[in-house]
Amino acid sequence: MKKNFYALTFISEDRPGIVAKVSKILYENNFNIEDSSSTLLKGFFSMILIVSTDKDYKVNEIKKKFAPLVKELGMATSVRKIEKFQKLPDGKTFIISVYGADKPGIVYTVSNFLAEKHINIVDLQTKVAGSDKKPVYIMVLEVIIPESISDKNWDKELKEIAKSIGIDINIREIETYEM
Repeated sequence: MKKNFYALTFISEDRPGIVAKVSKILYENNFNIEDSSSTLLKGFFSMILIVSTDKDYKVNEIKKKFAPLVKELGMATSVRKIEKFQKLPDGKTFIISVYGADKPGIVYTVSNFLAEKHINIVDLQTKVAGSDKKPVYIMVLEVIIPESISDKNWDKELKEIAKSIGIDINIREIETYEM
């Protein structure tokens, strides 16, 4: 039997029980959670799920299943059917850590450079730490450097760009082992 896949997003003010309530609705309707990511962002809980089911639902049918919860929690939600998955490019995986004074343009500058080099960002997390008087911007990216990339000096160029905007950057390859 063909599996049907859907991307679901949920955002609401944080409170205990959000994951339990969402997963209960999924469980009661025979959805399987295939992949998920969630985090707390400035007091808002956000969750992204890729779910599967044997039933071929229309997007509005799934939204109706969550309507009472959306109303109860004042939650923003979206549902999208996934027709096919893209395969990640083969290549080496790196972690890029960025630290600097909090200011506009850090995410844009780094992500734009990576996009121009055809380097895929597969995970991105940011936060402001430190005090109100001396905020420090922290960004951690996981990227895949495709085997086909011709520019082998991308890391040196990125470090130069970081220096020019006054941020510190650390780049390290993630070693992967197959079992």
